Amino acid sequence: MRSDFAFAPEPAPAMEMEEAKASYGGDGETQGAGIPGAANVERKIIYTVGLDLIVEDTEVAFKEVQRLAEEMGGFVANSNMWRQDEHPRGSLTVRVPADALEDALESFRALAVDVEGQQVDSQDVTEEYVDLEARLENEQRTERELQELLESRSALGKTSDILEVHRELNQVRGQIEQIQGRMTYLENLSAMATVHISLTPDELVQPVVVAGWRPQGTARKAIRMLLNTLQFLADAAITFFLYILPVLIVIAIPIVGLYLIVRALVRRSRRRRSAKSAG
Repeated sequence: MRSDFAFAPEPAPAMEMEEAKASYGGDGETQGAGIPGAANVERKIIYTVGLDLIVEDTEVAFKEVQRLAEEMGGFVANSNMWRQDEHPRGSLTVRVPADALEDALESFRALAVDVEGQQVDSQDVTEEYVDLEARLENEQRTERELQELLESRSALGKTSDILEVHRELNQVRGQIEQIQGRMTYLENLSAMATVHISLTPDELVQPVVVAGWRPQGTARKAIRMLLNTLQFLADAAITFFLYILPVLIVIAIPIVGLYLIVRALVRRSRRRRSAKSAG
């Protein structure tokens, strides 16, 4: 069975975390390398993980994933259950605290009889976050200066100058809100790791095979043939009632009418002959 995620034999997110720490420092804080003026800045890394799990009971595993995510201080962002060949399958997207990601993955893997695929992706957004902080500080400084200028209106003089300062102030405030929104977005993504989990029942990946006989394959072929036959019969019935039958009725009406006319003429002719013979 092909995995929804690229196969990686049990990669450890902790290794990626340690490598990332080594590039900035070993204590989870940057040492300023590569980020001007970023000494002692808390690193912002967005983790996204994909797990393709083979489980014994999909419904039980589905509920366990939800329970584990909540116990770790996370939540289920999205979930879905469906059936494939009468077997339940499931998928969930959960958010868990980034500092508990390693424990979370270990708990999720423990629910499976086999881990078919795992993919870990990390995105370091520390530099972008530091840049946003610097931009925010500059914009806030500009906002304070414009506000002070408005408070001393005597320095402005003309009404047009006051209105121009108001417009500049509104633009600066808009930039501040945009920067703060982006910073909040990065903070949320880096604080909570995203884990996409696919749940596949063991029966779907381990079909019964006896002496080359595959009952699942035979059953699927039989069901497919049955569906094709039912589809053919349904199409034939629809074609007959909506096309052939109306055409036959249209053709039959003049034929039946002609037959009735001929029969009436024949009967009249016979009656006349009978009347002459009797006379």
